[in-house]
Amino acid sequence: MFGFFSGKSKKVEEVVDLSVLETDIHSHLIPGVDDGSQSMEESISLLKQLKELGYKKVITTPHIFYDSFIDGYDILYQKLEDLRLKVKENNIDIEIVLSGEYLLDDDIKERVEKNQILSFGDNYLLFEFPMRNEPMGYEEWLFDLQLSGYNLILAHPERYTFLNNDIKKYYKLKDRGILFQVNISSFSGYYGEHIQKLVEKLTNENLVDLIGTDCHGQRHIDALKKSLHSPVLKQLVNSGRLINNKL
Repeated sequence: MFGFFSGKSKKVEEVVDLSVLETDIHSHLIPGVDDGSQSMEESISLLKQLKELGYKKVITTPHIFYDSFIDGYDILYQKLEDLRLKVKENNIDIEIVLSGEYLLDDDIKERVEKNQILSFGDNYLLFEFPMRNEPMGYEEWLFDLQLSGYNLILAHPERYTFLNNDIKKYYKLKDRGILFQVNISSFSGYYGEHIQKLVEKLTNENLVDLIGTDCHGQRHIDALKKSLHSPVLKQLVNSGRLINNKL
């Protein structure tokens, strides 16, 4: 009450403005094909919220690993068209591009040879490591993919336990020309406090090139919104270093 009469008002907290990014490069919004959205209704709800957060385009990236979609990607393209139709019917002004999140395993070499890589933009390829175990000979795989003309983006580098928080290993990957895409939810501690500290360290070391929602469901939207209060995320988004809006 006394604060009111003194003319003082509570400062409204500013949250991170994601609209400057324009594009989300990592999500799982094709319904019923992986551990992401499980229905058309869920996908529409998530896309509405991403639009409200300021996104103009989403590059949706279903998991692709050994023995997945062995008969080709026809089912993905069909579900993509169905989703685009529903988006239009619901008057959601957002562009949807299909790509994939490729697990770096033996299968990826064969997919390259068969021209079965769903890249996007300037031949960008989003890939992931196994979460815990270091893949044998992955340096050779990375070299072969780059030799084939792909610009490689490592999904959520902050989450791989085999990298053991060793900043030298991250610099080694960067020296190979690998781009880093961290998850927005990591800034809120969604994956644990240790991952939050690591993603903040990667940010402060200027190693982050892109940020993504990695949206599988409502839980990730909720965690993302909590991250919008992170001063480190705000610093990153306002730094001008991110290239989301160039894809």
